[in-house]
Amino acid sequence: MPRPSKNEVPPPAGHVWIEEAAQRMSLTVQTLYNYRKQGKGPQGIPWPRRLAFNIAEIEAHLDERRQRAIRPTRLHESRPAEPRLARRTRAAA
Repeated sequence: MPRPSKNEVPPPAGHVWIEEAAQRMSLTVQTLYNYRKQGKGPQGIPWPRRLAFNIAEIEAHLDERRQRAIRPTRLHESRPAEPRLARRTRAAA
C-alpha cells in the first residue's frame, strides 16, 4: 500500500480514493482492484498514480448487492438433484 504523503492531494469532486472506496464497500483494496479488472464493481478513473471512484457508482453497486441479497435470482448455485435409481435385487438361487 502506498505511503501516505505529507501533501495529500484531494480526490476529484464527487469521488473518493480507492482506499476509502474499499472501506465503504467493506472490501480490501486488492479485492476492489480484482473486481475492477473483472468488470464486477464500479469502474474507477485513473488519476496520477491513484484510482478515484465515483461515490454515486459505489452507492449504486452497494444497492444492487443489497437487492440481490434480498431477492436472489437462483435458490443456489449447485446442480439439480439427480433421480434415484431403483436398487437391483438379487435373484434367489
